[in-house]
Amino acid sequence: MSQADITTLHGWAMHGGLFEELASGCPEARWHRMDLPGHGLRRGQPWPERAEALLDDVIERAPPGTWLMGWSLGGLLAIQAFLRRPAVFAGLLLIAANPRFAASDHWPHGADPALLKAMALELADKPESALVRFLALETRGSANSGEALRRLRARALQHGLPDKAALVAGLKHLAEADVTARLGEIAAPVLLIGGQRDRMVPWAALEAARDRLPDGRLVGIPDAAHAPFLTDRSAVAGAMRDFIAQRSPASRASAA
Repeated sequence: MSQADITTLHGWAMHGGLFEELASGCPEARWHRMDLPGHGLRRGQPWPERAEALLDDVIERAPPGTWLMGWSLGGLLAIQAFLRRPAVFAGLLLIAANPRFAASDHWPHGADPALLKAMALELADKPESALVRFLALETRGSANSGEALRRLRARALQHGLPDKAALVAGLKHLAEADVTARLGEIAAPVLLIGGQRDRMVPWAALEAARDRLPDGRLVGIPDAAHAPFLTDRSAVAGAMRDFIAQRSPASRASAA
């Protein structure tokens, strides 16, 4: 893999440090681990009221020509940021990302909307309890779910609990955002990586998304759930390295 730039967007209630181990699996890349407003090292910064402002924040912090990598909520935001300013990015690397997180009549491949409503209610009184319950759902189904949950929880709380308003806003974004109808507009390479035991983003969602993308590849991690970059780092890093190498401008030029 050439010395590509990779900019990361984390999932709900997390921070960019979550990808430290994954980055070590692709040491030749230049990694830019971004914290969303209200999270990690940016806990004191409010989550923007308008989704467009949040996407502009992502775009402005990403170096030109970078591969935008997003996990879960971060993957949804990555798709939206690309659609807003496609010329900034080389392509997308999406891990356990659903173009519509909550299931609907036109997109049944999502999480139960009642889950997000229950999470929002629990956040009002017991934010840390809501976070831990969500983490348990993310690791459920993986081959070693107990160890995965321990590591994910330790990472999640490394900088303390994220800003409560940002957590509520993130859940709202997961519940409402929908880019299923616009996947065909992404004229750039897209790698979809998913755990085949994921209870949060069904495998069918990744297959349906792949089928709508002009240049999409889908890689499944058999024993992983919603956080395959933690439980199967080598497999995820290898898939990313191969995809970037094959889709780099030099590789495309030699193939032509």
